[in-house]
Amino acid sequence: MKFDISLVNQYLSIIHDSNPIHQEIVPGQLVCEWLLEEVEWQHFTVRYKNPIYIDETLEKSLQDNKIKCINAQGMVKIMIEKQ
Repeated sequence: MKFDISLVNQYLSIIHDSNPIHQEIVPGQLVCEWLLEEVEWQHFTVRYKNPIYIDETLEKSLQDNKIKCINAQGMVKIMIEKQ
């Protein structure tokens, strides 16, 4: 998955976010929505580990009630754990 500038700008417009950092860094909540789309967890903890940059290649991994967002170099960007 890649979050391109068009998708990020569309999301920012919907949520009325004008933070200039989001011209380079993808909003964490947008990524979390993608990570959580296949599960129906009611309670979870999100840990933001490293920034996610526009057009960065990402994959998600679900194991043992944990979802990890990892880039192409294997760096964990976000971890979500079911409570």
